[in-house]
Amino acid sequence: MRYEPHRQHLTRIVQDLLAWDVLNPAGGAVSLRLPDGNVLMSCTRLAFDRWKVSLRDFIVLAPDGTVLEQTGGLGASGTPMHLDLYRMLPRAGAIVHTHSPYTLAFASLGIPVPSVTNRADTFGEIPCLHADDSTVKARFQAEPVPLDLPQGMVQRPDVAAVNLLEYRPQMEKIIAPRAQEMDRHGLAFTLYRHGGFTVGRHLEETLDLMLRLEETARTALLQAQLTGGTVFPNRLYRPEQQSPVGATTATPVSSYLTGRDL
Repeated sequence: MRYEPHRQHLTRIVQDLLAWDVLNPAGGAVSLRLPDGNVLMSCTRLAFDRWKVSLRDFIVLAPDGTVLEQTGGLGASGTPMHLDLYRMLPRAGAIVHTHSPYTLAFASLGIPVPSVTNRADTFGEIPCLHADDSTVKARFQAEPVPLDLPQGMVQRPDVAAVNLLEYRPQMEKIIAPRAQEMDRHGLAFTLYRHGGFTVGRHLEETLDLMLRLEETARTALLQAQLTGGTVFPNRLYRPEQQSPVGATTATPVSSYLTGRDL
């Protein structure tokens, strides 16, 4: 079995995600860019098995998705997104995707996660990418179009259509131009009604980013309860919107629901 130390490391990351209640049987995936450029990724059905992961529950893929070593199942339906992110972001070393509850609350409304803690400011923007997956799947099933599916993933063309036809162009437009930010910090984004992604330079950073993402989402929701519906985001990393010392900028929750950026 190849890459055993890396499999051990990825297994520990899964266990940490479980311990911190951000990974659950609703789904998710973790992956690691290996030193030789190949990708080690969690297999599908691990979520159904409540993430009882062993060293064999990973698949080794070439950057184009070709299977190099299969000791468990195939990669999940989100495999194209992981491979696309590694292609778009040369500094990306690991990716974590979860359906963590507080982040999912914002994703369910299609709105960005606000930065309300200092630990989240390092993200920069945390956008939400949008796709009406039910409509896309139904349209694809009624009128299939050719898709270039990676060999090492579950062959669910209708699900892959959402990633390839809807999310790939948005990542090219919104995420890829931020590649240079990864010289300083990792990135995070959410998918409408689906969950969150964090992309870091190594596994430990990517795990920490997911915990930060869930922390700021949870805190924003608690703020709204304490203030009667107002969230107080901090955008000091956007110089054009810096407030004078001592000033506070409040954002009513209703403004999020219009889809406006913070």
